[in-house]
Amino acid sequence: MIHRRFFLTSVILLFAGSVISQTRAFQLEDVNRLVGISGVQLSPDGKSVLYTTSTRNLEENRYDRTTWLMDIKTNTSKEFAVDLSGASSFQWSPNGREVAMTVRADNGSQIYIMDISSGETKQVTSSPTGIRRYIWSPDGNSFAFIANEERPKLSDNSHNNALRLGNNDYLLSRAPAPASVWIISKSGGEAKKVLPEGMTVGTGLSLSSLAWSPDGSLIACTVYPSPYSGDSDLGRNYLLELATGKATPATSHGKLETSPRFTADGKGLLFSYPRDGVPANQRELHVLDLSSKSVTNISKSLDRTVYGSLPVKDGMVITGVDDHQSGLWLLKGSKFTKIDKGEHDNISSLSMNKDGNMAFVGSAAGLAPELYFRSSVKSKPVKLTNANEFVNQLTLGKREAITWESNDDLRPNGIVTYPPNFEDSKKYPLVLLVHGGPTSSSGVGWNQVAQAMASKGWIVFQPNYRGSNNLGNAFQSAIANDPSEGPGHDVIAGVQELKKRPYIDSNKIAVSGWSYGGWMTSWLIGRYPEEWAAAVAGAAPVDFTDMYSLSDLNRMRRHSITDSPYKGENLQWAIDNSPLSNLSKIKAPTLIMSKTGDYRVSITGSYKLYGALRDNNIPVDFIGYPGPGHFPGDPVRYMDVYTRWIGWLEKYIGSTVEIEGLSR
Repeated sequence: MIHRRFFLTSVILLFAGSVISQTRAFQLEDVNRLVGISGVQLSPDGKSVLYTTSTRNLEENRYDRTTWLMDIKTNTSKEFAVDLSGASSFQWSPNGREVAMTVRADNGSQIYIMDISSGETKQVTSSPTGIRRYIWSPDGNSFAFIANEERPKLSDNSHNNALRLGNNDYLLSRAPAPASVWIISKSGGEAKKVLPEGMTVGTGLSLSSLAWSPDGSLIACTVYPSPYSGDSDLGRNYLLELATGKATPATSHGKLETSPRFTADGKGLLFSYPRDGVPANQRELHVLDLSSKSVTNISKSLDRTVYGSLPVKDGMVITGVDDHQSGLWLLKGSKFTKIDKGEHDNISSLSMNKDGNMAFVGSAAGLAPELYFRSSVKSKPVKLTNANEFVNQLTLGKREAITWESNDDLRPNGIVTYPPNFEDSKKYPLVLLVHGGPTSSSGVGWNQVAQAMASKGWIVFQPNYRGSNNLGNAFQSAIANDPSEGPGHDVIAGVQELKKRPYIDSNKIAVSGWSYGGWMTSWLIGRYPEEWAAAVAGAAPVDFTDMYSLSDLNRMRRHSITDSPYKGENLQWAIDNSPLSNLSKIKAPTLIMSKTGDYRVSITGSYKLYGALRDNNIPVDFIGYPGPGHFPGDPVRYMDVYTRWIGWLEKYIGSTVEIEGLSR
């Protein structure tokens, strides 16, 4: 246990939680009791695991984070790196005798090492700009790390702070610094730069991963043409020869490559690349044969978005998204075998050793996240923590995966969450909770917001429209050149299918979402104005030209939805396919929320939506959260977002508070 100092065709029914001795529903306030678990790092011998817990400190408006070292056999934990405030990014040494970490300092985070036996710690780096990412060398004697270059000093005319803006977000106030790769001995000393001048391994949006070949002769990283965020789709994997200092492109692709890592035998380089080099396609796992220089897409037959790969004996474990759940597959040769996840719909923070021992955070529709261990891919998971045990004492709504027919021969799917103590003889409002991305998806696993909404007596619908990353390449890429009408049709077709069910109150349907979910919300309430009783649009981009010109994504083709709006006749197309074109038709009372310094979706879109509703006398409220970021990152304002969100919907569609035993 954790020692705490605090604290509609195919149907799958997932009954969440026990029905015994439960007295009330999971409500929004219960979010403050949840313990986050992340940063899982399994020791090389599989006997210990490092993990970090986070709890909400509302009084000081922060997340309190604690790292623990657990002995798996005895299931006992002790607080780790107690005297190193701000320690994070823990990594076991190859021999398991030491743990490296980054520790915050005045000049940025630095690498420290702790000896597990003695507890002795020492500082390794003194980078003037701080460490952004690091890895151990295969022999455990050195580190490779990424750090920003030092900015050039201003000229004699120090009052002149003009800068070249270029492909970046509109909030840029100083030129972004390039990042490079250094190597340093674990005993410290002077770091050696290994990336040639004029190259950068980071942009304002992306940062290269690092990989060291098993024989120690090569480092692989992704090189970008500039540190500007709008160039982050132009990454190209390079091989750095440590003996000669030579940097060579790994393949002839030229761009769109990320996440290089060597195969266990050192003969190949694995990396992420979109199918056939088309940006709209899903990212899949490719391998470069370092001898023949041939490249093979090894996950194409799987036809699922792949997140990563972890080496095990005679193969590798592949992670990704599979329909409405996390995907885990064992790849041996060219054969994929799905790994049984047991009761877990969602698996995150997976850490494995070469023997196939696994530590991970698992959750399900009725199971809040906890830490688990498996001795092999075939063994049953053993729960190591009970950080969120209180959830088992509450009544949760059951979650159901549904599919329906749309146009273009597509069959989207989505997740429905029912109110606790649901009765099909009653009528319930329907609330849409639309995911962002668009290359993301909603699954049947644990979702605290959906449960909080369901506790109001609402049926919550989370549609996976075209562009979502859970149903294969054809479904994801179908959003290309169709950013609104196609996905919007997928969503409305799902709503129409649900409305056939007698317990849906067709007069009380609301739609809501953040980011691309806000785009879809804004599109739907203008394109289908008679359908909605209320709406919540968070960080809503309503104008494609804003996204192309002002966002940190900038000139990148937004998930390959379309080309530049400023070429040829594209501008009118961009307007017609933006929610902007239908804002005057909106009838639904709408709550708008945004960060004032949002670098991803400029607040200009929210102002346009607000102005349209105001000028047409539609009930509207516009809430801004000061500061940078795409969503409030602090616990107080996180709660404020969803309190307002749920409160606005409750004002216009009501709540089923008469559910026995579930009222507040």
